[in-house]
Amino acid sequence: MNLTRRSAAFAAAALLGPLASVVMSAAPASAHGWVTDPPSRQDQCATGAVANCGGVQYEPQSVEAPKGARTCSGGSGYTALDNDGAGWRVASIGSTASFTWRNTAAHRTLNWQYYVDGQLHQTISGNASQPPSTVSHTLTNLPAGRHKVLSVWNIYDTVNAFYSCIDVNVGGGTPPTTPTTPTTPPTGPTTPPPAGTCTTAWSASAVYTSGAAVSHNGHNWSARWWTQGEEPGVAGQWGVWQDKGAC
Repeated sequence: MNLTRRSAAFAAAALLGPLASVVMSAAPASAHGWVTDPPSRQDQCATGAVANCGGVQYEPQSVEAPKGARTCSGGSGYTALDNDGAGWRVASIGSTASFTWRNTAAHRTLNWQYYVDGQLHQTISGNASQPPSTVSHTLTNLPAGRHKVLSVWNIYDTVNAFYSCIDVNVGGGTPPTTPTTPTTPPTGPTTPPPAGTCTTAWSASAVYTSGAAVSHNGHNWSARWWTQGEEPGVAGQWGVWQDKGAC
């Protein structure tokens, strides 16, 4: 190689070096993971417990998006996870409960954040270290009642995070009968009516407690726990309303 060609080659390498560095630093995190216990929304999609989830059923570990989001999809393309009426199964837990992440690829961790109904509840430091393939966090002082918990795994050395939503009922094996906020008495009867008789019609503005009975779309329904504004029949068999048959 003559002097002119060698000079050109060195110049090209000098120009491409910074570009390669930028490309490498912009690469997505190698870490992937999701909450498996209690079953998160994407875990329910992956196991077939909930259908019509889109591509997340094949990649529950890949709900990745920039840090700072407060949605179940994190702003990624897996928007089916943001649908609160998709019939997600609700896990019954206590006020102190463990949440377990399954990690298919480790990456240095900034922290894990847990939000309850959009409010930050607890932050757990990752100490800039790589987590094991499974890692559990114990949350304390969880408020009673039905809640959506958003768990966010913030990666240490990238702009991205992984998102996982878990639907829970805090209060033990059965739904609580006392709401966590001041309410008015239910507008309907608290015991199911005789078969074939439609009870008081459901109202979106009314507050109902466990055992309250309403009618909607030609069926009678019984509330499993405290609720307001949740339409009977929309959330499926795992929702607050239990179908008591046609009336």
